[in-house]
Amino acid sequence: MEPNPVRIVSIAEASSASLTGCEHRVTPASSRKDVGPAARVYGIGSSTDSARYRLTLAIHHRVPAAAVRGWVIGEHGDGAVICASTTTVNGRAADVPLEYVRAQLAARPRQINAGIGRTRCGPAGAILGALRKTLGISDGTEVLSVNHDGVWLGISLQFSAGRPTVALPDLDPDEQRQFTAARTKLDSAYQQTLQGETAC
Repeated sequence: MEPNPVRIVSIAEASSASLTGCEHRVTPASSRKDVGPAARVYGIGSSTDSARYRLTLAIHHRVPAAAVRGWVIGEHGDGAVICASTTTVNGRAADVPLEYVRAQLAARPRQINAGIGRTRCGPAGAILGALRKTLGISDGTEVLSVNHDGVWLGISLQFSAGRPTVALPDLDPDEQRQFTAARTKLDSAYQQTLQGETAC
């Protein structure tokens, strides 16, 4: 059996994002020399956002997190695209209170830093979920940051026997506008970085 090298990295590693009071300065992982010989590189920022989204809706609807199917794609953090139009709870279209969800997603990193929910919705849970799919241990969907059509952004991938296929959900017009804006913003940041420009 051929080795299936995979490198799972946090969003900070995947993009070398520097948050120092100015805009993100980004270096795509594909241009970094320290990424190593892995055949595939994935970032987990959108995966953690998706896990936090499902947990937030599960709490709101008083159901187990496994009953919620929904994704956060595009950009990690403030520019994240919540795919509310395709979110389901127990297989049915879900009521998604977007303002509440955005507030909860913004608060979640502080809760994780305080030690609440670290494994389930933090990098550890995202890495374990991604490893299980990328190594072919289990099949299913993960939202990971990948180079999709020349831009690194979070998209949903359907894994079967360790092989990913892009599986973007159907987006309503507002979600599509947000996704396009995130893609344009990230592409611009990468292009500036590749040309040696900085955002500060």
